[in-house]
Amino acid sequence: MEKIIEIEEGRSLNFKASAFSPILYNRLFPGRDYLKDMETLNEENEKEEKTFGMDDYELFARIAYLFAYQGLAPSPITTEEQKKFLEKYPTVWEWIDTFNTFSIYEILPEIMDLWYQNGKKVSKEKNQHPTPPGK
Repeated sequence: MEKIIEIEEGRSLNFKASAFSPILYNRLFPGRDYLKDMETLNEENEKEEKTFGMDDYELFARIAYLFAYQGLAPSPITTEEQKKFLEKYPTVWEWIDTFNTFSIYEILPEIMDLWYQNGKKVSKEKNQHPTPPGK
């Protein structure tokens, strides 16, 4: 699932979530748990009074970085654009620092929606026994 999100005026990025996201998250951030981090972000996103701490912001930044990185490639195979991305922004913080503004309050709901939509797409029930031709 892909979505173009405007990060700041005049700068939009293609974000992508897929079944490969948890694996890639672990490769980019060894020792981190994608599903646990996404659940933590989801809990913060659903609170009526949103008060994001530094830990929440770090989770958000990692997820945004992951989805932006994935948005550069049509498949899990590393592309030249992704290699250049990692060379230019070896850390999440170097990437985040390239933005004038990066509003967690505006972008997090978009990223969570991308995650939910991807989950719906991945978990669609498939017909296990297709009807034979001619019946």
